[in-house]
Amino acid sequence: MDCFADRGPEAALPSWVTTSPSLADALISMFDGDRRPLYPQIAPFVAHVDEAGDEPFHYPYEVGYAYERLREGLFASHLGSGLERWAPLLPPLLPGLSCGEGGTPLVPARQAAAWAGLPELLVKDESANPSWSHKDRLSLCTVSAAAAAGAIGTVISSSGNHGASAAAYSARAGLKCIVLCDDAVSLPHARQMRAYGAAVVAMPRAARWPLLDLLSRQPGWYLIGNTAPTHTGHPFGPEGYKTIAYELFLELGRVPAAVSVPTSYGELLFGIGKGFAELKALGLTTSEPMLIAAEPEGGNALGRLWSDVAPATREPSTTIAHGIGSARAGYRGLAALRRSRGYAIPVGDAEISAAQAALTRDGLWSEPASAAGLAALRVWADENVVPEGPIIHISTSCGLKASGRDTSAVPHLAAADWNDLRSALTAVYGLHLD
Repeated sequence: MDCFADRGPEAALPSWVTTSPSLADALISMFDGDRRPLYPQIAPFVAHVDEAGDEPFHYPYEVGYAYERLREGLFASHLGSGLERWAPLLPPLLPGLSCGEGGTPLVPARQAAAWAGLPELLVKDESANPSWSHKDRLSLCTVSAAAAAGAIGTVISSSGNHGASAAAYSARAGLKCIVLCDDAVSLPHARQMRAYGAAVVAMPRAARWPLLDLLSRQPGWYLIGNTAPTHTGHPFGPEGYKTIAYELFLELGRVPAAVSVPTSYGELLFGIGKGFAELKALGLTTSEPMLIAAEPEGGNALGRLWSDVAPATREPSTTIAHGIGSARAGYRGLAALRRSRGYAIPVGDAEISAAQAALTRDGLWSEPASAAGLAALRVWADENVVPEGPIIHISTSCGLKASGRDTSAVPHLAAADWNDLRSALTAVYGLHLD
């Protein structure tokens, strides 16, 4: 049993929760629509387990809101950093926790558009968030949930952006943080987690889940990730991602034609889709964009599920897009693709590397997992009629977090010798100077 399950609903909550401007009022099962109180959230956050197939399939919760109580003016045409401006359509947020996340740039990328065969491309650069990734939108919500539960610390399994973001927001909330990484964790990610004060331990990927489950049962330690075999995750997490849809709507003055999203378990994909669905339900738009899920070739867990292939667990694919190399998809991603009539597109490492290089020509250095979204757009544009309207690529993080040997191998000179400089520029970079 989750160690926070006996806290009860409203009576045990701190005053900042009960006085929050949030209109969130229930957790809703994505299996059958059954509603339960917003608090407590009981790990591993599974709404229903379907035992019908060869392997159990787990359904998550999503957050429900009293939309009828939403006041006019929330979507007035202004933007700024910090997600508190969207507080009525988010779960209760711990006051002072925001680091100024959100409000990230929307960058025209003409050269990347030409590479992908698109008439126009805009890149939503999530590396501008405080810990340099989209995960900050999620962590604001999940760490707030941990604080509401009276936790002493948070626990998570991550080898990248999620762990770094969780560590940052846990530190800001005055909570300890334990991150279990797999052995392939990059040095930049590990250093970033440690810089925020997290206790980081690396191990084989398969060892993380049973140990994370044990950690989450320790008194006072709050799970903000996932332990279910089919990803369910904390129900508050995807709510933070809705704000990407809100921002795109305000920045563009309309709904985009399509949005490409690097995809692992599908939380980001679902959150963006839910944000656009809310805009339509509130009468602010009449349409929703097509969602394109980019996955590493060889795993493509969501694509297999989307194609009605039995969702058996595979070994995670070996890919340079390490952050999205998941072994099995979750229901959220499937729901998002169904609603948007979208596509799940697998892309290989060569395509991802080429997309990463294409983005640099527009001044954008994305980590490989981020660049996968552009690679998927190229495949999509080659095989389909591109609809009219803005095409958006969500760039989830920066290349500094997953730097490889090619980015660090630079020539060195022994002294200020002009001839040596010219020779190095010619030999390494193909530049010829007189």
